[in-house]
Amino acid sequence: MLSPEISNFPSPKVIIVHNTNQNIDSVTKTIKVNSFYKSVIITCPDETNVPSSLEEIITEDSDSYKLSGCPLTEFLDNVFIESFVKNGSLYCLSADRNCVVKNCAAITPDGILTIHVIEHTYQTLGLEGSKRPHNYYEVSIDLKNIRNIDRVKQGLRKLGTFDFHIYWEPNSEDVCPSTVARYFHDKNVDVTLCSLKMKKLSPQITQVPSLEDVEIEEIVEWVGMLCHNANLSPDDSYISTYSEPECSTPLETTRIALLVVKGFLTSTLIVELCNKLSEYVSSRSLSNYWACLSVQSEDTLRRWNNCTPRTFLPHNTSDNIFFTQEGHITYTMGQLKYS
Repeated sequence: MLSPEISNFPSPKVIIVHNTNQNIDSVTKTIKVNSFYKSVIITCPDETNVPSSLEEIITEDSDSYKLSGCPLTEFLDNVFIESFVKNGSLYCLSADRNCVVKNCAAITPDGILTIHVIEHTYQTLGLEGSKRPHNYYEVSIDLKNIRNIDRVKQGLRKLGTFDFHIYWEPNSEDVCPSTVARYFHDKNVDVTLCSLKMKKLSPQITQVPSLEDVEIEEIVEWVGMLCHNANLSPDDSYISTYSEPECSTPLETTRIALLVVKGFLTSTLIVELCNKLSEYVSSRSLSNYWACLSVQSEDTLRRWNNCTPRTFLPHNTSDNIFFTQEGHITYTMGQLKYS
């Protein structure tokens, strides 16, 4: 049997948003459109390690918790709402669930509980919701202003229990974020500490391409290749057709450092990293210097911009932010797995 011609499959359909000459406020606004991320890649040319100030942001008060077997009705408890929803920013997302085949739920910092429910289950809840693709409905409950709470509790009990990732940012610095874990422990919910996982990379390279004369998508792909320790100069074009970006004005360095962070990442943490990385780039004197922060999300509650509704989407999305002294660049790629 002859081998199929694997190199001629069409590229997957993606949504691409590319903006240039952005200031730091525009960058952070892009990140704040969504609340949940699963990984971040920080890339700093002309370094052997990512600056320690960035690592400190990642390690300081970044632990989240996993709640196992937690019913949704726990989030309707008045003590929970007053203590956590109204006195801080709560990030809560159902864990280990494929939104194409399972019910999902999330609480965002604005206090909205969003429930993604398959149609035949939705019809038994007695709650109002909005139709979504793939025979799903979404129910939104404002935890700060719940109406008909008894009816809502009755409907949510029919959904059983979920596992959740949860992180809480208290409004007061005198309150420990782990208070939310203690609360659920006292309610006999199984609670597990989840720390972010970090991996440092300093790959061998021959040059760092400049943003001046290389297409931004080529730089994004190049950073991805470095992150996965891929061969940048494959000998066999049948196995890989990749080629490095051609650049006539590369940065005057052959060093580069990457930091890969995986776990339950919130928009607040990503915004802090953006601000610190922008400051760092401003302090560099190397001509045409840039640094990059790439954040990824997958199969989670998401919206493409402030004008579209939040919905659970079967997707892979990468938001790439390039920081320069002349102005920042954002390049977002989103691929829907099912449309």
